[in-house]
This record gives sequence, structure tokens and C-alpha cells, in this order.
Amino acid sequence: MLLIILSVSLASVAQMLLKLGMMKVGKVSSLSSAPSMLISALINPLVISGLAVFGVSALSWLVVLSRVKLSIAYPMVSLGYVAVVLFSWLIFKETIRPVTIIGCIFVGIGVFLISRGIN
Repeated sequence: MLLIILSVSLASVAQMLLKLGMMKVGKVSSLSSAPSMLISALINPLVISGLAVFGVSALSWLVVLSRVKLSIAYPMVSLGYVAVVLFSWLIFKETIRPVTIIGCIFVGIGVFLISRGIN
């Protein structure tokens, strides 16, 4: 279970780094500007760090998959959605609607129920 939490946490941190990097790069406003903006993104240190953290997350996920049934492990990925909502509120000061909070609670309950199947 700890390895699942590590992998999901790393993926959530990677999302934050990618968002921070893209905030520095700027908004991709059109298809014609996308190629140059994406090149800028690929040389941005925060984006590079986010991609690297995703890589470590993927490697740890491979270890998880070697040990845990996919039907148990994969639903745990949804904890990342909850973490990203929390981080978005804390780091980016995003407004979180009550319906989002309720959804996160349901996700948490679902993950708890599914985790009961881990031996």
C-alpha cells in the first residue's frame, strides 16, 4: 500500500510541476502557436522536472503492478485526483466547489472499500 501511495503522490507532484512550468511558459492560445509553445515547455526546468517525476512514478508503478492485482491497484490511482484538487487549492489558490469536495469524499470512500481487498 505504501508503494501505491508513493507512486500516486509522485504523479500528483508531477502534475503540480507541469502546471507551474506551463504558467511560466504561458497559455497555448492557438494551434499555430502550439509548436513553439511546446518547445518552450520542453526546455522549461519545471516541465522537465515534472516529466522526470512522472518517470519515477511510472517506475514505482511497475513495481506495484508486479505485486498487486490490477483490479485493486488501478482504482488507487484515483487518489491522485483528490491530491491534485487539494494541491490546486493550496498552491494555486483555485476555488474548489462543494460538489468537488463531495466527489473527493466519494472517491476516498471508494478507494477505502477497494483497499479492503489488499492482502
